[in-house]
Amino acid sequence: MDDAQLWWQTLAGGPLLLALFDDEDRLLQANAAYRAAWGLSGTGAPWQAQAEAALAAGCGPLWEREALLRAAAERGRLPTHAYEQSWRDGRRLWWVEQRTESGGLACTGLDLSAALRSRTPTTGRLLDEPAGREALQALLVDSRAWPLCVAQLEAGAEAAALLARVRGEDVCLRLDDGRLIVVLPSTGPAQAQALVQRLGALRVTEAHWGETAPELLARA
Repeated sequence: MDDAQLWWQTLAGGPLLLALFDDEDRLLQANAAYRAAWGLSGTGAPWQAQAEAALAAGCGPLWEREALLRAAAERGRLPTHAYEQSWRDGRRLWWVEQRTESGGLACTGLDLSAALRSRTPTTGRLLDEPAGREALQALLVDSRAWPLCVAQLEAGAEAAALLARVRGEDVCLRLDDGRLIVVLPSTGPAQAQALVQRLGALRVTEAHWGETAPELLARA
């Protein structure tokens, strides 16, 4: 395998989200990370159709249709455009869009979640589901937080009492269905089970490397 092939295979299977669009903003090619983020199965779809399908499926950026339409209208106006974007799975992505010589658009996305962990204080707070997913996603991509578990409490559990019992590094969030979740970084299953009685948790779920915040919360 030559250097060019090795370089492309590394990018194709790596964590960066990579995609190339033609001069009519139709998808020409994308790597696995980009396809998974947008829920894509093929190529040829215009970017706006791709974004609308993701919105309908409940994935992709954390926006409503009006914001999507504004993004579609402004897309590609500048030779280079860089911006930060919140996603429904809790990630914060840094996007760079660049016009190619043929008039297409090359898109690169970088997950900022781990970097954002240091600038987003969560200690002593009960987070709502969007903020909690973002904090959880930051921990899931940070190797320093592993092993990692989440503990689920009853929907009617008292938040103030819970916040008084958790450790300084733990993250507390309330899901939209009312359940309380405590994220336990640097905590394996055995350690987490020892905390169950003190927290009043119903059960503990161990995170799997590579899964997203919504996937872990769905199992919790």
